[in-house]
Amino acid sequence: MVANMKFLLPFLTVVLACLRCGDGWFQYDPSPNPKSVVQVGSARFTVLTSHLVRMEWGKSNDAATFTFVNRYLEAPPFNVSKDGDWSVIQTSFLKLRYLPNNKSFDSNNLEVTVQLNASSSVTWRPEPTFNATLNGNLLGTVRTLDGVNGSVELDCLNQYNAGLHCTLGLISRSGYVVVDDTNHPQFDNSQWPWVVNQSFPQPSSSSCASVPKENRRDCGFPGISDFDCINKGCCYDTSETKNGIPTCYYSTESYQDLYFFGHGHDYKLALKEFTLVSGKIPIPPRYAFGVFYSRYWAYNDIGEMEIVNSYEERNIPLDVLVTDMDWHITFYKEAAEGKKDQAGETIGWTGFTWDSRLFPDPDGFLQWCKSKRLKNTLNVHPASGIQPWEEKYSEMAEAMGIDPTTNKYVPFVPSDLKFCTNWLQIVMKEREDQGIDFWWLDWQQGESWIKIPLVNPTFWLNHMFFTNPYHWNATTPQTRPFILHRWGGLGNHRYQVGFSGDVVPSWASLEFQVFFTLSASNVGYGYWSHDIGGHILPSPPELYTRWVQWGIFSPMFRTHCTKNADNDRRIWVYPLENYIIMRNAMILRASLVPYIYSQARQAYDEGISLLRPMFYGFPNVEEAYEYDHQYFFGEDILVAPVTEPVNVATQMATKKIWIPEGVYLSWFKGEMLTGPLVITRNFALSEIPVFVKAGSIIPMRTDDFAPLGSAQVLPTSLKLMMFIGNAEEGSTLLYEDDGNSTQYTEGKFSNTPVSYKMDTSNYLLDVTIGPVTGSFNGMILARAYEIRVPNFWPAKTVSLDGKALNYVPLESSFAAYSENSWTYDGSTLSLIINVVTKQSVHNSLKITVDYGFYKAFNPYWFPGFSGILQRLIQAKKLLDNQWGIDTVYQEDYASLLNATETGMKITYNPQNIMALTSVFKTDLQDGTKQVENLLGLKASVKEQILSQLTNL
Repeated sequence: MVANMKFLLPFLTVVLACLRCGDGWFQYDPSPNPKSVVQVGSARFTVLTSHLVRMEWGKSNDAATFTFVNRYLEAPPFNVSKDGDWSVIQTSFLKLRYLPNNKSFDSNNLEVTVQLNASSSVTWRPEPTFNATLNGNLLGTVRTLDGVNGSVELDCLNQYNAGLHCTLGLISRSGYVVVDDTNHPQFDNSQWPWVVNQSFPQPSSSSCASVPKENRRDCGFPGISDFDCINKGCCYDTSETKNGIPTCYYSTESYQDLYFFGHGHDYKLALKEFTLVSGKIPIPPRYAFGVFYSRYWAYNDIGEMEIVNSYEERNIPLDVLVTDMDWHITFYKEAAEGKKDQAGETIGWTGFTWDSRLFPDPDGFLQWCKSKRLKNTLNVHPASGIQPWEEKYSEMAEAMGIDPTTNKYVPFVPSDLKFCTNWLQIVMKEREDQGIDFWWLDWQQGESWIKIPLVNPTFWLNHMFFTNPYHWNATTPQTRPFILHRWGGLGNHRYQVGFSGDVVPSWASLEFQVFFTLSASNVGYGYWSHDIGGHILPSPPELYTRWVQWGIFSPMFRTHCTKNADNDRRIWVYPLENYIIMRNAMILRASLVPYIYSQARQAYDEGISLLRPMFYGFPNVEEAYEYDHQYFFGEDILVAPVTEPVNVATQMATKKIWIPEGVYLSWFKGEMLTGPLVITRNFALSEIPVFVKAGSIIPMRTDDFAPLGSAQVLPTSLKLMMFIGNAEEGSTLLYEDDGNSTQYTEGKFSNTPVSYKMDTSNYLLDVTIGPVTGSFNGMILARAYEIRVPNFWPAKTVSLDGKALNYVPLESSFAAYSENSWTYDGSTLSLIINVVTKQSVHNSLKITVDYGFYKAFNPYWFPGFSGILQRLIQAKKLLDNQWGIDTVYQEDYASLLNATETGMKITYNPQNIMALTSVFKTDLQDGTKQVENLLGLKASVKEQILSQLTNL
């Protein structure tokens, strides 16, 4: 082994350590396994997996780079042979051929063939331009969406803003992707790995000139600077431009370091193997999956407390309170006059000292927040360094060798270890000790700040803060790292979470955020946090409501907007109808945390992000690529967000949705669909297109949780949503750990199995919960359960571990039940089993349901029954609201009222379900006709009601 530097990241913080074994410890070693290395002349090939090969020419480098930190993997089976002068490396999926000719890799001396299937293959060669080798790439992500209204170019071949760090995806329809890591920034081998300040000699002018223009291979994407190009060891030609940008290309003697991902269309495997060599996707703290409140506003402690109290009083979930830049001293008046600080930046944009006019006692304020179980973060723009007015100026100046009496500022030099060590210990740690849980790193001062080739401040700040030993190491067990910042380039998936920036509120911006988030999953960056509602301008009620609905099923839920009196994201300042919809949506988000957190563990283990494009699961189906604004939210839930306004007349938005192969159940409408098929459905403002795979079990919180700080708390009662459909059995694993330490990487976590099995011959449903496997500090030892099975038969009998349960009337919340029992909700045709007596998680719990008495009933007899019931309820409200305006009388639409009450009638008397449902269709048809015949009803109201009752 050439270099013996080994990285051990037990908590995704890079620390130098001896290799050690143990369950849950993931070992990072940048040196290759000698058994995987093939040296051929000036070329070195490392067969990392059967699908993944590293290809170097000119020298060997075993240092960890910003992207690749682990190269020591178990050597896969492969053969080395000769084919004339060509050397051949063959795995079960790849065939690499190399002709040693004393020239750097080009199309004449290197090729790799990928076996796509038994009868099809594709061959890659280092062609002169990226266009010839990157066709079919499924895209990745960019640094930010700042200022965007609609979309931004994600095809890096057409993205000329180098400051966006455009990154292509690790997967491609062509079956392969090549990642160029040539002379990319390296970490040193210190205990806190630091960037190596290095540059590489420019190739000789003769080796650059000897490459014909038509044979030049791009050395970096369009927009690469001359500084980065030349110091990367490539040729820079200002006389030959592409779209006005000089050409950067490889010479015949340039060192090359390429990674060939030849996974065909097994996209999930490609992403998993990327995390093997580039590091796992860390699990964010559990609270991060809850609800954030943020607004750029000069809040004082009183104002912040009013916000928190308003959430609590309205029973709206809240987990993280974000305080934008006005927490620190600002100089808005001087800034408006154009005044700059000593660093040449707008005065007051950078700050680290509390503004005592707004926060006279920050310790007291933060302690109050902690008493409310809230997490806190502060916005920081660090570019101006430490100015003389900062409370820590003198201490910081002395530490940096500056005489404080000179009042000379301490410059911000993020690549200087001495500065950063002092800054993080002297300045930032005091805020962390006060109660700041993580930082919002809002860097906006340009990406050429650090004068080290290919090192940008976004990536480096992410690394520095995520691995900050003075913050996360301060507790035992170690606190789990977490930041909020922008994308800095490939490898940034190790430092979550992303802040996508300041977009203009528009339907186009909302629509693009869906696609943007999905594309980022293709580089492992699955935790983008968006400004829900947009940032720069006020967000109209309908747009904001749809944005909130998308936020439920996005990685992070964080509302935010800029400083403007007319710009507000508090949902209670919107019209009542919108407020109710948004409040229900936020409660649903809070309820889903157990499911989301379990999926986050899968992202850590498998490299598959929370939001998954359709083609991950269906790579050989064209619709999976065509329908690129719908996705899987975790393993089981298909979401197709509404990103267009409703039709003014019908008050519904029409959406085409592709249902892939399999059976899917509409969560909120009660429809069962068998794919593959394309459906067209209409959605009122309160409706969200969400479908669940038949056989799925979705773990959720019950509805009795406290509004503040609930996401971080492990639930003592669990709701299990069982979407059975036609699936005779199903199962899931509920993953849990302590939620805020790094001990999950050491094997300290638990999995609770939940399964069901249908005995359709005897009309029985068996549900089994537990026993749990694994353990961790703070683990819940006993739990209550609410098992909810939508579109299911009422029970004849229900037993818990052989003991019969009583039927009880439906209550408004789980907390209202006083005994183990069962009930039925007619509005969703849901069987509900309440196990209110806490059960040991170490024991297996078995529930048996006999539904044979109602076997003749078909729970899907009316497609979308629960959805149409909700529309009937809204129709009645619309008709009621005509009273005194264009009054209509209930006697004239009696059948509609009867249909509206069907759900409640079933709830009151589930034993009468057959009779009650048998007349529903007739009542609905007659009621629709009655509305049509209401002569005094306003035409617009009539059209809306009729459209919603006849267009599912």
